[in-house]
Amino acid sequence: MQTASMPAPAVDDPVAQAAIEWIILLRSGECSSDERRAFETWRHADARHEAAVSRLEQRLGRFDALPDSTQARASARRVLLAPSSRRKVLRGGAAMLLLAVGSGFVAQRVTPLQNVLADLRTATGERRRIMLADGSTLWLNARSAVDVRFDDRQRRLVLQGGELVIDVARDAARPLIVETREGTMQALGTRFLARQEDGSSMLAVLHSSVRIDTRQGRSAVFGAGQGARFDAAGIEPVQQGMAESAAWTEGFIEVHDRPLGEVVAALRPYRRGFLRVSPQAAALRVTGTFPLDDSERTLAALMETLPIAVYRRTDYWVTIEAL
Repeated sequence: MQTASMPAPAVDDPVAQAAIEWIILLRSGECSSDERRAFETWRHADARHEAAVSRLEQRLGRFDALPDSTQARASARRVLLAPSSRRKVLRGGAAMLLLAVGSGFVAQRVTPLQNVLADLRTATGERRRIMLADGSTLWLNARSAVDVRFDDRQRRLVLQGGELVIDVARDAARPLIVETREGTMQALGTRFLARQEDGSSMLAVLHSSVRIDTRQGRSAVFGAGQGARFDAAGIEPVQQGMAESAAWTEGFIEVHDRPLGEVVAALRPYRRGFLRVSPQAAALRVTGTFPLDDSERTLAALMETLPIAVYRRTDYWVTIEAL
C-alpha cells in the first residue's frame, strides 16, 4: 500500500488531456468567470501548460474565442447537428485535435463535446435531480447528457452519454422510452437505470419491468432486480449488482464482490484527467461502500484493503497498479 511518482510518459499526455478539457469547457458556453480565471492560472503555472495551449490554439484559434452565451451554444448545436459538409469538416477538426496532442492520447473526452450541446447535462463531479414536464423524476450521474423529446405520442429521452435513473410518471397514452446508440428501453413500470457505455448499453430494472429493443430487432423484457447489457445485435442478461447500481444517486458506489475495474470506472466521471488501472489490479475483488464526491478518500480506502499502489504523475494522471 503506497503512493509514488511514476516516470514521465514519452508523450506529455496528462498536460494534453488537461488542455483539451479546458478547451471543451471554454468553448461550451457554460464557462463561468471563475473558471476562466482558473484556466489562466493553470496556463501560466507551467511552461508545458503554455506550450500545450499554444499548440492547440495554433490549430483551433483562441480557447476563449466563443462568447459565454446561450446564442453561441444554440448556433454551435445547429452547426454540429446539420447534415452538411461543414459538419464533416468540424469532425475532421476534432480528429486533428487528437493528432495534435500525440498518439498516446486516449479519446475519453469525445462524449463531452456532445454533452455540452444536450438539453440536460452534468459536468465532472456533478449530479442532478430534475423534475420533467410530465412529472417524471430524472437523476443524471456525472458527465452525463440527455436530450428530451416529448410530444403527443411518446416521451423519449436520448441518452447521449453517461448514466441516468428515471422514476417514470404514469401516462398510458405516451410510453416513456430511453434511447441509446444501441437501441431503446421502454418503461413498462416506474423506475430503472440506463447507462451508455463504449459499444454497449446497460439496463438495471429497479421497479416493475422494462423492454429492450436493439437496433437490429432483438427484444427482451426484464423485471425488478434484473438487468442486461446490449449492443445493436444482441442482449446479455446481467444478474449481479442490480440492487446497488443506483447508489450513485445518493453519492456512493456500493459493490459486493465486484472487480476493482468497476469501482475505477465509477470514479472517473468524478475526477479530472486520467484515472487508469492495470489489468492485474482491475481484476481484484472489492466489497464495500465508497464516496464518489471524495475520490481521494476512496482511493485511500482501497489502498488500505487491497494489494495495490497508486502512482501519481500529476493531478491529471493517476495509475493504480497491483503489488
